[in-house]
Amino acid sequence: MSRLGLNRSTVALLMAILLIGAGQELWAPFMPKYIQSTLEARHPSAVMLLLAVGLFGSWKDFQEAVYYLLGGRLGARLGTRRALLIFSLVPFVGYILLLSSVAPWAAFAALPFIAAYDSIAQPATLTTVAASLSSHTRTMAFSLQAIQRRIPRIMAYLAGGALVAWLGAIGGVRASLVVSAGLVLLAFVVQLVLLKHDTKDAAPHPPISLALLRRFDPRLKRLLLSDILARIAEGLPRELFILYAVTSKVSHPSFGVYGISAATFGQLLALQAFVSLLTYLPVGYFASRGSKNPFITLTFIFFASFPLAFYLLGGWGLPGLVIAYAIAGLREIGEPARKALITELLPADSRTAATGLYWSIRTFAVMLAPILGAILWLTVSPGAVFITAASIGYIGAALFFLTGKRRSEIDVQVPRRA
Repeated sequence: MSRLGLNRSTVALLMAILLIGAGQELWAPFMPKYIQSTLEARHPSAVMLLLAVGLFGSWKDFQEAVYYLLGGRLGARLGTRRALLIFSLVPFVGYILLLSSVAPWAAFAALPFIAAYDSIAQPATLTTVAASLSSHTRTMAFSLQAIQRRIPRIMAYLAGGALVAWLGAIGGVRASLVVSAGLVLLAFVVQLVLLKHDTKDAAPHPPISLALLRRFDPRLKRLLLSDILARIAEGLPRELFILYAVTSKVSHPSFGVYGISAATFGQLLALQAFVSLLTYLPVGYFASRGSKNPFITLTFIFFASFPLAFYLLGGWGLPGLVIAYAIAGLREIGEPARKALITELLPADSRTAATGLYWSIRTFAVMLAPILGAILWLTVSPGAVFITAASIGYIGAALFFLTGKRRSEIDVQVPRRA
């Protein structure tokens, strides 16, 4: 088990993230259609709908950014186990709130609760893995965690898409929310029983964020910059893919262009997760024995390539979309290597707080991308959103590649056996 990067603590944490994450993936990809349906009777205009969807995406990113910062500092103070147990029940409140009303405001009001767990789990995951495993096994641990997370996601995408196709956007999402609420309670029990490993930062009072940022390794700052640009490439069209692809009742030339069903969209997301799953073990094996740079660079390249592929190949019909979403799956090719690299470069005595700060800076930097994408969609064209996203992503990939070529390797090399 340890050679595979697994122990009781990492398994317990993984199971909780798996349950809560799978529950969220049942409904989260279909929220733009849900918002569309809730707004149709009140504000049927395409302008209002696009602005609402873009604002929802930006609000989501803002909540996550705040929680990443808060979660990193609470994990550092309280210990990762206590913080995870506290935050694992918070999404349940959001689900109850979202189920209480189908008004558009409910989706916005529920987000601060629903976003809580994942944002505390990210710093806790990196800290738990870093504390309980050697540097030689961390990349494989992140690879295995990613595999185990993607398997239930595949089922969630298929089930969520089928529910929306069967019951409509509102009915399908609400049915998924009921399942998600039950999974949150189950995840709490799993952590309570199995999660015994607790970590606190060695520094009893982590420095404030700006002081902690100054302690970041210059190599980590360069990685963060490229990471931000890649996430902007993802964020600009993120909430808009489904509106462009899935059939729509709203009469607008940029809605439902590809004419696919919600069930087909869920199948494309499942394909994306399956392709990601296929890359994790071989990449984890090679990245743990050599340079992580090539795999991280490929991740940034595929982040940039997906929106362009979606726009250019989607016109070919379903075969083109299959290729595009296979490219989307390849965006995860360097994710385990990137996480392992982050754990190696973060300040060791403030790792939990620093991890939260890293994710928080990235998400704050990206949070305006969804609403800007909606505005660009309205003022120029959908194509401008996809092309702009790809251009920004390629700049990020080029920066990471060129700085890696000019400077020494930014990851810790594993000594070869004689």
